[in-house]
Amino acid sequence: MTKRISGLVGAVTVLAAIGLAGPAAAADSWEMPDVEGAILQEAHDTILSTTGGAVVPQTSTADGTPYEQINLTNWVVCSQSPSAGGTITVDEPPQLEVARFNSCG
Repeated sequence: MTKRISGLVGAVTVLAAIGLAGPAAAADSWEMPDVEGAILQEAHDTILSTTGGAVVPQTSTADGTPYEQINLTNWVVCSQSPSAGGTITVDEPPQLEVARFNSCG
């Protein structure tokens, strides 16, 4: 019984430490990667990887139609803000303008 309680306390301590040192604790800002022209899934993964999962990009369609991007592999990034090399933060995530393949204009 004592071993179970010790193991549980140890696991809780480790989980608490991980929670306190989450991805945002490592950096306050990151350099925006170049994702223009990429498949949305790849752009999304690149931004998550760059920020350690702290920043999720926001998307809108290039033609203004309010489509929800459910399958990210069906969309391509037409433009990005900020441009590559700019600064992104949790409070100011990147904006990606997307369209179906061959529809960026």
